[in-house]
Amino acid sequence: MYLWEAVLGAAEEGISPKDLRFIHSERGSAYMEMALPYLNQEGPLGKRVLEINTYCRFYDIFKDLFRPDLTEVTALRESLTNLTLHMLAENDLRRGMCREEYYKKLLKREILEGVYGRTAKSVWKSMKREEQEILLGGLLRNFRTGSSLLLFMDMVRGLVADSIIYRSRECPDDVIIYTGLKKSRMLEQKFRLLQDLFLDIRYHTEIFYEAHFGIIGIDCTMRTDETAIY
Repeated sequence: MYLWEAVLGAAEEGISPKDLRFIHSERGSAYMEMALPYLNQEGPLGKRVLEINTYCRFYDIFKDLFRPDLTEVTALRESLTNLTLHMLAENDLRRGMCREEYYKKLLKREILEGVYGRTAKSVWKSMKREEQEILLGGLLRNFRTGSSLLLFMDMVRGLVADSIIYRSRECPDDVIIYTGLKKSRMLEQKFRLLQDLFLDIRYHTEIFYEAHFGIIGIDCTMRTDETAIY
């Protein structure tokens, strides 16, 4: 694992970079920058302590800090090492950030600041990291190509488990959505957000939860006490 991977892994677990303390590994592997970290283990100051093989990529920086003959100012050297590795980790992350990732970061900030409304902020906080990435990717596509039914359908399939989307033949602007999930306030908010962000105002949606509506000629949808009426 590399330094930047540890920072991203901590972020996924809700741990701030400020709560990480990097130390020089005395017995680090010559082939790894760091072993898989145990982010739940806290040091004496309440920080997560991660051992880094500073000689793996940063030998020129740290070669004179940890010579065997150096036994003085240990605390100062450890503090400098921690500070320097935090800066290097930030550089790692910025260097690996492409333009699309930068735009996603700006979009995330706008969502959390309420630019897209309270519903968007509430739904965002309830999402897993993978779902947030899908939503941000959809927003970027929306900016490039404009809202469309196909984009809306992709977002529903990606963010709502066990969902099927139908389009009425008689009324092309009517969109029918089925999900096997139980109806809840958060799920309703998610559907409302997807409609607001990705669907033209001319479309009308009808959503069915748990029970599928009956379709004549398809036996699996025509079950007694298990069929909704449309």
